[in-house]
Amino acid sequence: MSEQVFLDFSLNFNLRQTKKNMPTIIYALFTFRGRQYKVNIGAKVYPTQWNKRKQIATISNGQTRLDNRNNEIVNKKIRSLLAIFEEKKNYLCENLERIDFLFEEMRQAINPNLKTRYTIMKDNNQLSATLILSQMAEKNILSENSRKIYLGYVTAFKEYLEAKGISNSLSAINTDVLEDYQQFLLERNPVKIKTLLNKVKGIVTLINHANKDKAIKANINTNGITYLEDKRSKEQKKSKQVPLTEEQLLAIYNYADLRPREVEARDLFICQCLLGQRISDLPKIFKGEYTITKLEDGNEVISFIVQKTTEEATLYLFPVVKEILERYKETGFKYIDLLTEDERIVKKNEAKLNRTIKQVCEKAGLDSDINYVEQIGSNITKKRKKLFELIHTQTARHTFITLMCRLGIPKEDVIIATAHTDTTMIDDVYLHETVNDKGTRLINSLKKIKGSTLFKIEEANNMVDTTMNEEETVKKPISTASVTNNITFDTLLDTQFFASKINKAVELQSQVGHLKNGKLCSYDNEITSLISEIEKFSQSSTPDSDVAKQYVKQLSVGKQSDLHDCFREMIIKCVKIGISKDAIMQFINKALEIGLLDKERFTNIKEIITALLDKRNQG
Repeated sequence: MSEQVFLDFSLNFNLRQTKKNMPTIIYALFTFRGRQYKVNIGAKVYPTQWNKRKQIATISNGQTRLDNRNNEIVNKKIRSLLAIFEEKKNYLCENLERIDFLFEEMRQAINPNLKTRYTIMKDNNQLSATLILSQMAEKNILSENSRKIYLGYVTAFKEYLEAKGISNSLSAINTDVLEDYQQFLLERNPVKIKTLLNKVKGIVTLINHANKDKAIKANINTNGITYLEDKRSKEQKKSKQVPLTEEQLLAIYNYADLRPREVEARDLFICQCLLGQRISDLPKIFKGEYTITKLEDGNEVISFIVQKTTEEATLYLFPVVKEILERYKETGFKYIDLLTEDERIVKKNEAKLNRTIKQVCEKAGLDSDINYVEQIGSNITKKRKKLFELIHTQTARHTFITLMCRLGIPKEDVIIATAHTDTTMIDDVYLHETVNDKGTRLINSLKKIKGSTLFKIEEANNMVDTTMNEEETVKKPISTASVTNNITFDTLLDTQFFASKINKAVELQSQVGHLKNGKLCSYDNEITSLISEIEKFSQSSTPDSDVAKQYVKQLSVGKQSDLHDCFREMIIKCVKIGISKDAIMQFINKALEIGLLDKERFTNIKEIITALLDKRNQG
C-alpha cells in the first residue's frame, strides 16, 4: 500500500423515498476514497415520521402505538449500526489487508442478511490469488497457445509469492507487490527485457480481468505501476527479427539437395512467407478450411478466421503456394505433421519445423553475420549470430509484411491478409525498413515535385569504371544474405533469382504438348508472363562498382571461367525461350560494363548469341 489511508468517515442514513406517504427503505451511507456507498439496513419508516436532522425515526404521543413500536425498532437498529460501524473501522485499522475490501466488510456489518453477493466474495477470498488468476486466464484468454503462456505467468508469480513469504490472496496484492515482483525477476535471473515485462504485464492483465469480473471484484489498483524501461530504439527492438529478401526465398525454394523432412519444412516455411500467416493458421489453408470468393475480374481469394485474434484474413494464393498445396493434397505430411488433431503432436512438430528450417537455410547459404541488440535486465548488449540461426516460423510473417511494403503494397491493404485491425503492429513490430528503403521512398516522392528550382532531383550517373582485380574473383563466395538488399542490377547477376525464372520458363516450354492427366499441357500464358517479367528486368540500371564486385565474388565458385560459363548458359536459355534480342543484348552490354565479361569474351558471346537469334528467327 503506497498511499496514506484515513478511515475518518462517518455513517449517515437516508430514505429511499421522501414524498410518498408509505413505508420506505432506510439506507446507510458512507464515503471512502471519493466514492459513496449505500446499504439497505433492512428496516423501513414513513417519510413523515423521519427526523432528517437527528437521523432517527420519531417517537410521539401523536402517533399510533404500532407506529411507535416500529420506529423504536428502527432507532434501536440505527444505534446498533453506529456502534458496529465504529468497531469495524477499528478492525480495519489493525487488518490493513482488508481495507481494499472495505465495502464488503461494511455491508456485512450493516446488513448480514444481504448474503448472496457477500457469500460469493467470501468464497472467492478463501481461494488463492493464483487460482483466481488461473481462472481468469481460462475464462478470458481465447487462444489456446496464449492461454498456456498466461498460465505459465501465474506459475512464476506463485513461485515469487512463496519465495517472498507473501500471502497468496487477492487482498495481499497491490502496486508495491507487483513492482517488487518485477525487481525479483530481474535479480533472480536477468533475462531479455521483453520476456520480463511480459511476465509482469501478463499478471496485471489477469488482475484487471478479476477487477471487472462481477463475481470477484478484486478491486486491485494497477494504474500506478512503474515498469522497467526498454531502453532500446524501435529499430534495435526489431534487429533480431530479420526479414528475408525475395532472392533468399528463391534460394531456399530452389535448393535441391534436401532430405524429405527438410523438403516438407521448406515448403511449409515458403507458404508462410508468401501468405503472411502465423504457423497456427497454416493447417486451415492446407486442409482447405476456408471460404473461396470469386471476384469480378475472375481472380479468387480465400478467407478464414485466424486463431489468435478471431479476426478475418483474406488472402490470394500465389502460384507457388498452389503448387505446394497440390503437392501435399493427396499424401499429406510424413515428417512434419501440423494437420493432426492431437495438440501435443502439433507442438512437437512445430518445434521440429523450427529446427529443420534453420538446417535448410544454412544449406541454402543464408550464413551471413547478423548484428542485433538485446536488453538483458537493464543492460543493453550487442550480439551476433549467423542469419540461419535466427530464422524460425515467425520470420515468415516479418518477411511477408516487409516484402509487401517494399513492393509498394499499402499497409492498409497488407493488413487485409495479416488480419490486423490497423497498421500499428506493422509499424511497431513487423515492418523492417533499411536506410535504403527509406531513402528510395523519399527520392521517389521528391521526383514527383514539378516546377521548382531549389527542390530538384538530379539524374544519377550510374556509368562507372568497374575494372576488377582477378584475385578478388577467386575468393570464397559471399553469402546472398550479406549483399545489400536494394540492388537494381540483381536481375543479371543473382542467378538464384533471375536464372530461376529463366529455368522455370525453359522447364514449362519443354512440357508443352505432353500429356498430363489425359490432357495436352499448355503453358503459353505462363511462359509469356515469365518472358515479360524477364524483359522488364533488362531495363534495370547498372549498380555502383562495389555492389557489382560483391555479386561477382558471390557467384564465383573458385574459377572465373565457371562464372563466365554460368552467364553464357543463362543467355543461351534466354534465346531458347524467346526473350527479345534487345533485352538479351542489354544483359550482355551490362555484363561488359560491370566487368563480368572482358572485351574478348564479350565479343565471343555476342557473336554466338547473334547466330542463335538469326537461326531462331529463321525457324
